[in-house]
Amino acid sequence: MRKQLEYAAPTVLLLIASAASGQTIPDIRDSLEPLPLPNETNPWIFVLSGAAIVIVAIAIWLVRRARSRPGPVESAEDRAHRRLAAIECSSPRALYTELHNIFVEYLERRVVADASRRTTPELLDVLENTTAIQAAWRTSIQAFLASCDRAKFSPSEFKYESSEAVADCRGLIDKLATLSAFAVVKGVRRV
Repeated sequence: MRKQLEYAAPTVLLLIASAASGQTIPDIRDSLEPLPLPNETNPWIFVLSGAAIVIVAIAIWLVRRARSRPGPVESAEDRAHRRLAAIECSSPRALYTELHNIFVEYLERRVVADASRRTTPELLDVLENTTAIQAAWRTSIQAFLASCDRAKFSPSEFKYESSEAVADCRGLIDKLATLSAFAVVKGVRRV
């Protein structure tokens, strides 16, 4: 109530002062008439406005779609070859660990489901049940995985030639890449 009196007091004083000086008190109502609305509205304004809104919405959708689209998917062979080309290991243990990881990742992406969660004997058992892999290839895979395990886990110094080891891994990957389809045997993927 006190605030209302504070705001009302200057207004009342202004009115009293203007009346005392002989001026008329202004009328608070508007003296202008409202403007009339146009009789006809142009329908093209609505059509053009709607078209502009649709074009802007499509442009925004295209920009968002282009930003959220993932890049090209790298094949298992390309990824393995790229990783093999980038190998730089100083010790045989590190080299064969990396080769084993590359080969097992390739097997997991292309041939054997959950290959990274299997031991070498389990991988060999699953590959043994695969009829699409020839016996000679299975033997070379077994020899490669055995040399990887020997280099990784053997306490003695392992003699190696890094270029030969990388070439062996690349050869195995290339052989497996030529297979068109794998038999569906426990844990083996069909490509």
